[in-house]
Amino acid sequence: MGRVVLVLENLFPHPEKQGGPHLVITSGKGGVGKTTVSILVADALARGGWRVLVVSLDQAKHLQEYLGLGETNRAYRVDGGLWALQFDLEREAERFTQEYVMLLQQIMPGLKALNLEKYAEVVRNSPGFEEEIYLRYLEGLYSRREYDYIVVDTPPTGITLRILGLPGNYVFWLERLSELRERIVGARYVISKALGERPEVRDPVLDKLGELRQRYGGLRERLSSSRDTSYVVVATPEPLPVFEARKTLEQLRRLGATVRLLAANKVLPPDKARLLGVHGVQRKSLEELAQLPCPGECRRIAIMATEEPPHSLTGARRLLERVAPLQEVLSA
Repeated sequence: MGRVVLVLENLFPHPEKQGGPHLVITSGKGGVGKTTVSILVADALARGGWRVLVVSLDQAKHLQEYLGLGETNRAYRVDGGLWALQFDLEREAERFTQEYVMLLQQIMPGLKALNLEKYAEVVRNSPGFEEEIYLRYLEGLYSRREYDYIVVDTPPTGITLRILGLPGNYVFWLERLSELRERIVGARYVISKALGERPEVRDPVLDKLGELRQRYGGLRERLSSSRDTSYVVVATPEPLPVFEARKTLEQLRRLGATVRLLAANKVLPPDKARLLGVHGVQRKSLEELAQLPCPGECRRIAIMATEEPPHSLTGARRLLERVAPLQEVLSA
């Protein structure tokens, strides 16, 4: 067990060299065991002497259940250097909506109170609203300097990939909007000079666009930087989870991100797989996971299935005894 803990700890850059927490983002299809693997990694790091926070963004709230956490959006000390927090999307949505409404009022001070209520409803129901909340929360985690590592248990694959792609999309559109706004400001300047009026030197909209461009550009860099962020991809040995793992690895490669660990979870022993009639499917899935191109030359492991689901810290620790290199399991 000590060997496995050491292997997991040494997968990730030491945060003391980075001047802030190192984020470990766990991704995978719903039901593959992301929460359990996140706990396993976080606990291994904590037992290596680091201060570690494991955060779940998944609204199924398995982390809250498994570790017996109380309120959401609050960190609880679980054991030694390990803390845990269950993020609640709905509680954050109200605060986030009001922030956007205040921003609209700042940019367009002529808006009436009734209009603000309408805009608040539009913002709350806009496509990508929830992904933006997740993204902003991720951004805030980089400033949590009271921790050395923060392990993030994410929502299912589709939502996670949209979250990770948002900063790049935002930067692209903010650049286009800035170009358009600059033309508008330039035209206003020419008109004011022609009319003998004193033109406005600063434009609050253009200033805000520049601020947002810098902010999301910086976040895009942090999410793709191996110094600041590592990724763990989890799949069970079945066709759909393996397909989603492939898509995740492809997007992470496009982002320039570093995947440190690819975990095949809930792997059945060969005799049991044969008894259940899934040996061929499991074998093919494991072989595909072993061959998937992995940005960062990640370590590939298999976690053998247990009779009792590991729905606790103790259960996650028991999994350490059932972890083996993926190639070793395929060779057995």
